[in-house]
Amino acid sequence: MYKILTLMKFAFFFLCVLSMHYITAQQLKGKVLDRDTNTPLEDVNIYFKSDTSTGTVSDEDGVFKLDIKNHDKTSDDIVFSVVGYTSLEYTIEEVKSRNYILFLNKKNEDLDEVLVVADYDLRPELIYKKMTPLTWGVHHFGAVLVADKIYVFGGDRTAIIESEKQAMEQALDMDEFFKMLKSKLVYEQYSDKLQVYDIAKDSIYFSDLELKKRAYHEAVAINNTVYVLGGKSLSRNKLKEYLQNDIEVVDLDYKQLKIDNTYPHQAINFAAVAYQDNVIVMGGSTSKSSNNKKTFSNKSYIYNTTSGYWYELAKMTSAKEVNAVLVNNNVYLIGGFNTKALATIEYYNIKTGNWHTVGEMFTAMENPALTHFNNVIYIFNDDTLLTYNTVTHVLNSYKTNLDVFNASLFYNNGKLFLVGGLTNYNYTISPASKIYQFDLRDLSRTQIIETKVLH
Repeated sequence: MYKILTLMKFAFFFLCVLSMHYITAQQLKGKVLDRDTNTPLEDVNIYFKSDTSTGTVSDEDGVFKLDIKNHDKTSDDIVFSVVGYTSLEYTIEEVKSRNYILFLNKKNEDLDEVLVVADYDLRPELIYKKMTPLTWGVHHFGAVLVADKIYVFGGDRTAIIESEKQAMEQALDMDEFFKMLKSKLVYEQYSDKLQVYDIAKDSIYFSDLELKKRAYHEAVAINNTVYVLGGKSLSRNKLKEYLQNDIEVVDLDYKQLKIDNTYPHQAINFAAVAYQDNVIVMGGSTSKSSNNKKTFSNKSYIYNTTSGYWYELAKMTSAKEVNAVLVNNNVYLIGGFNTKALATIEYYNIKTGNWHTVGEMFTAMENPALTHFNNVIYIFNDDTLLTYNTVTHVLNSYKTNLDVFNASLFYNNGKLFLVGGLTNYNYTISPASKIYQFDLRDLSRTQIIETKVLH
């Protein structure tokens, strides 16, 4: 009798579960956002093109729930329409493929002319413009944007031929394989130059200032003074590496350089941002063993440039090499590296001293280029540009046909500038000299490859 009752209870539970999934399966839930601002769109009319009696509207959070009973997932079009925006049509499967997040474009009206960009007219890749290149190609450098000029301090000029990969793919026999392995060439050199790119004039020039030869460091600007921190240098014979324990302080107005010998955070590939009259540094790696195993740091410091004092902040949630960007009172850490590339986005609130985890990017990124404007963070790595809205928490991904990593990214007057980095071509990893410009207006004309809301 007990077994019968148990089976009956199980059967009832099973039917309830089936019923729950059945109800869920009959309803499509999603979110509608403004493509430019990533803010929710309220009162969007959502209905089936073939059955206008079945419809709904989005709420104040842009969220909608649509009854999809008796509708085909692959052929029945759903219309998304609201005043002032270009209407779009998607099937249920297409909504699903977009992670249930839909973006509407504002109609651009100029007198009697109306320009409408339909979803199927969007470009598959983000377009860019090539600017005047750097004189020296560099990667892992410190750089700042001040008064429409990008200042590039030092950097690694090393080029590496990937002889192992080339031998594996091209050698016809073992003799040729070992011969190709021996041909590995490493051109190792750090830059001591300050390269200046003038955005308005699209021109590049060397400053007369003589810097230390350093790379894997950071540069932070406070007003017209730049603090070049950390990183490492090479011995004369280039057989040893030394962590830098000082700060080069560059006065851009008077073109003067002085050395500050007080620097507690000796590391490479760390994060550094300016906050009011302070410099904040976080993480990085502090040593490397003979078998190339790194020691990672979770320490954070703040340096008051007025008093000259350093203070220790709350430790990071984990030790890692990382890059950062400041948005309002939050230091956002994006991706990073600790034995492998990381995908985490987290931030440190300077006011409260607390850490918060935001979520995961679509893919891991070891050293992405970062910048921001208003509440949007722009993230570039390899051939992908991400946008993350810190208010709506929407993460979007766009494709480019560039293959650049370990570069720097800057925002200026509605445009992004991607500077330097590394390129990988024909078995050679080379420092890049190219500067690319992206017009942010082109984001609304380009397909979003992936999208999701981080919580």
